[in-house]
Amino acid sequence: MKKLFIKTKIITIISFALFATVIISCDNEENVIPENEYSEIIDESYASEVFDEVEDLGDEAIDYLDNATTKSISEVSGYGNYNRLSPCATVTRVYGQDTVSVTIDFGEVNCLCNDGRERRGKIYINHYGYYWGEGGVEIIYSFEDYFVDDNQLIGTKHVYRHINDAGNRQSDVVVDGAMILSDDQGTITWYAERTREVVEGSDTHYKSDDVIEVTGSSYGTLADGTDIISEITTPLIRINEPGCYRYFVSGVRVINIGDEPEIIIDYGDGTCDNLAEITQDGVTRIVEIRRRRPIW
Repeated sequence: MKKLFIKTKIITIISFALFATVIISCDNEENVIPENEYSEIIDESYASEVFDEVEDLGDEAIDYLDNATTKSISEVSGYGNYNRLSPCATVTRVYGQDTVSVTIDFGEVNCLCNDGRERRGKIYINHYGYYWGEGGVEIIYSFEDYFVDDNQLIGTKHVYRHINDAGNRQSDVVVDGAMILSDDQGTITWYAERTREVVEGSDTHYKSDDVIEVTGSSYGTLADGTDIISEITTPLIRINEPGCYRYFVSGVRVINIGDEPEIIIDYGDGTCDNLAEITQDGVTRIVEIRRRRPIW
């Protein structure tokens, strides 16, 4: 599990996991690892995270609209209560015969959001059924010129949301998409089947008290065409409160890249921090999670 202390002799730095990360070592400078050694994991994990965040943005947009049809967050106070939405976003809702359509418009230039990411373009959310109801609702997310940190997301995300036998909100998620990397670095394809369950906080409409458990698997190809497969072997946990919501606080992923030895990422024991561990070939290092994908 995650170590709660780090010696002052920190010399190994590497961008890694989820977005970009820093590997922390207690060894000498001879053990410094090149920053691009785990670039494949960085790219896959970053794609995984930004597609996952789309559902959180949709929930915040629905909550923010309340009974309104259009709201520009810059026009009112209180947007700071949202983890990801930003003052430059406009949220619009249109009622159809059998659908409710919501658009999140971040504008045509990069918009710095509350979670530290820069976004531009539009997310379209079409849902069938009552969004927060006890029955099932189908939600389809799609994109128009949508960029996160200058990386473009394309494709669709399908979510079937319902109340499970435990009384919790559950989302069965299928993502079929791709990320066109900035600066002509290529394209990552990404397909995932996951389950997101709100194991705490399902009895309220507020996101701030949610504890989310994620399970499932994904596969795709990296920018160089290499196959990559990821499986969550221990449920990933995110606590949706300040200081925690940006990072998984526990859980384990196993990643296979081509013919390389498998890589195990352990996100810890539930402590709210940005530390994790990576193990490959029997060697384990502590990592510090950053928010941005580096430019290789």
